[in-house]
Amino acid sequence: MGKVGHVSLAFVLASTLAILSVLVERTGPELEEYGNLCGPTSNDPCYKPVLKGGFPFAYLFDAPGISVERKLSFGEDTLRPVALAFDIAVHFVVVLLAVRIVSRCRSAFVRATNRDKA
Repeated sequence: MGKVGHVSLAFVLASTLAILSVLVERTGPELEEYGNLCGPTSNDPCYKPVLKGGFPFAYLFDAPGISVERKLSFGEDTLRPVALAFDIAVHFVVVLLAVRIVSRCRSAFVRATNRDKA
């Protein structure tokens, strides 16, 4: 497989890792309105920290009132494409670095093996 094949494979793997990183969920510090029965008159908006997913950058945010509350879903919640692109880029760099390190270690091992045979 040539360099183009390695880069294509690295991009597919990085995209997959970025999409799977939505399983890394955390809340806040952003606040969203989750109802209107708060405050002394029970008529004020209720704000809670929003659930978000993605690593290292959160790119999927819970959309209260539209989706199942406190559960992330690609079809119903707010997707931030720029953050997803940054996630893919970070994972792409990590995958390329890992491939390069493995390639260098493999080359060093082959050289050492060939030197021992001689």
